[in-house]
Amino acid sequence: MSNTTEPTTQPAPALPFTFGGFTVPAGCRRILITAELEPSNEGSLIQPTGFPDLGPVLYPDPSGKNGLICLIESEASMANRLEEVCFDNKYIGSLKPTFAGLPYLKAETKKEFTTASTIDGHRFASDFLAKGKANFTQGGGETTLADHIKTTLAMTDGGKSMPVANIPNVFPLVMSLDPMSLIHGFQISNEQIKFVGLRLPRALSASIVGFDCNRVTVPGIKFSQNDVESASGQAIFQKARITAKKIEVRFSIDVGLLASLRLDSVGENDQPGPHQSARLQLLLAIALWKVATFLDLLKHELSLRTECKLRIKRDDAGDEVSPKYSIEGTASSKGDFGYAAIASVSLVGTDGVIPNAHLPTGRSPLTLQF
Repeated sequence: MSNTTEPTTQPAPALPFTFGGFTVPAGCRRILITAELEPSNEGSLIQPTGFPDLGPVLYPDPSGKNGLICLIESEASMANRLEEVCFDNKYIGSLKPTFAGLPYLKAETKKEFTTASTIDGHRFASDFLAKGKANFTQGGGETTLADHIKTTLAMTDGGKSMPVANIPNVFPLVMSLDPMSLIHGFQISNEQIKFVGLRLPRALSASIVGFDCNRVTVPGIKFSQNDVESASGQAIFQKARITAKKIEVRFSIDVGLLASLRLDSVGENDQPGPHQSARLQLLLAIALWKVATFLDLLKHELSLRTECKLRIKRDDAGDEVSPKYSIEGTASSKGDFGYAAIASVSLVGTDGVIPNAHLPTGRSPLTLQF
């Protein structure tokens, strides 16, 4: 008897991967993308993000090189904006045609839209989603999302415990429900599922910061006749604004985090499943597309607030200062980030990254009845 064994078919390696002319090389751990911005409205006053009684966030540069640094747009706010670039209708969370076939969840109550996994801050922890019913398996009956998760992960004690070895299985599960959640982070913990640890931080993060900033106090006035205890019927207040010598939008794609996730069922001999590489490429393509499309909005002007309208900086000749990328890993590189070409690429079609990922069909969206 021969002692030779049949060779097992392994999926092609996920990296290097080229999308829209941009190549993510093998050994890449992180992609940093930056673009210098400037105010597009008259004057140079900027209204940064802030909260009542706290105002804008300003802090001294630890290196001592850039004076006061101001957080103009936070990571949480930028996550929302990077999600919005994918929406065909942001009020119901429906995706643009370029994402046709990509799974996501939508909850309805008596045929009225309630929420969607693409816009709900709690994602799978939302009661509207967790308690919503749908047919998750072909030939199976309707069940709630919470029960589907508990069954898939072999949870016991009403969702309070599960085999620790099953934790990595949450990622292919999420991939089948809403792959966007693997990019922007999620958690699965609510009244139905009390097991702690089913979560993922953001793989795509971003912020807008100003350097060498100065605080500027601007007066404001509110006319409110018969409501203000004032002889003039006016309320005078202060508005916090800043000026900045330099403004940058910064993006970070954690390739190492995404590459570490189990995105497909484990194959024979504990080898990665046949769709592991294609699904990693899908997530990288979506992350790059989001960044590129957001930069495309900044090409002319993007209004973050009434007094915070920004665009990609122009040089003295009026030409755009190209956004830059930096790749960190075993083979580092830098260069111009060609966002226009990336934003124009479709994710669907016969050679698209969505069909190549072999995700469940009929889930774009999957409607849950609550």
